[in-house]
Amino acid sequence: MMKKRGNDLLPFIAMVVVQLGYAGSNVVTKLVMDTGMDPFVQTAYRPIFATISIAPFAYVLERKTRPRLTLSVLFQIFLCSIVGVTANQYTFCIGLKYTTPTILCAIDNLIPAFTFVLAVPLGFEKLGLRSAAGQAKLVGTLVCVGGAMLLSLYRGPVVIGQLGFHWKYAESSDKNINSGHTNFLLGPFLLIISSVTYALWLIIQARVNEKYAAPYSSTLLTFFMASFQCMIISFCVVPKASEWALTPIRAISVVYNGTVCSSLALYLCSWCIEKKGPLYVSMFNPLLLVIGAFLSWILLREKLYVGIVVGSILTVVGLYGFLWGQKKEMEQSKNDVEEEDENANIEEN
Repeated sequence: MMKKRGNDLLPFIAMVVVQLGYAGSNVVTKLVMDTGMDPFVQTAYRPIFATISIAPFAYVLERKTRPRLTLSVLFQIFLCSIVGVTANQYTFCIGLKYTTPTILCAIDNLIPAFTFVLAVPLGFEKLGLRSAAGQAKLVGTLVCVGGAMLLSLYRGPVVIGQLGFHWKYAESSDKNINSGHTNFLLGPFLLIISSVTYALWLIIQARVNEKYAAPYSSTLLTFFMASFQCMIISFCVVPKASEWALTPIRAISVVYNGTVCSSLALYLCSWCIEKKGPLYVSMFNPLLLVIGAFLSWILLREKLYVGIVVGSILTVVGLYGFLWGQKKEMEQSKNDVEEEDENANIEEN
């Protein structure tokens, strides 16, 4: 009994730590950009520190089990770097510059729905509208998207006002918001594109995992390639050397994002997927919204509007509807396989 409790508790703690790490990343990234750091510079530094931090894991854990790298797999990893890191991080950082971490955390809940929408035409998923599970997945997807559109296009009256907390970085963020630095259309739109690119990366990465069973090494190569892509693009957009200077808060941001949100989060998520499955990991996404909203309210003096609250609730409800349908489909598929095995054993006997 004690062993079972430990097996249940450790994955739970690991996923809470992951969501805390992601929420902290969103707040810190927003802080440094609101205090003057260009999002292109922020994006260029992140894969570099991610490459440095994940390299020891790839070397130590997979040096004896790493399979041969073929040109086909290398090309797929290259696509992962373009879609899952370069495109994803540019739309993420620029989108976050023009919106708030709370909206970002809410839109992150769209990733499972976008993955489903992209996977259906590619043959990875089936609609299955005749079953309750398939209908739940479709309705959940539509509710998720509707919630995201609501929090993107409608603000409404203030539900919770600013916290009377005085901090120089929070005041800088507040000035940027009040001076029109926030664009409640462009920001969420770019974050939605970021979620789409992440969902597309999940599909491509699944193909990579089938042919190259070395997740740390493939991730290392992905970040390594993305480092060159992001540096070239960012230097072309921001050629001024002074813009690349790392003040203490900027250095904390890029190191934190590269280590905590790449290496540590990847390791913990991979471990939880192995122990509990991908569905268990996905169910913790709404926790990011709660933590992100709380940290933004305290540290960034963010206000919560009716549109954000209602849209976030719809997004979370839609997500759980989708996950329920997915769970039922997995259970049905497992039962079908067991039934086929039993019939085969009966025929043999």
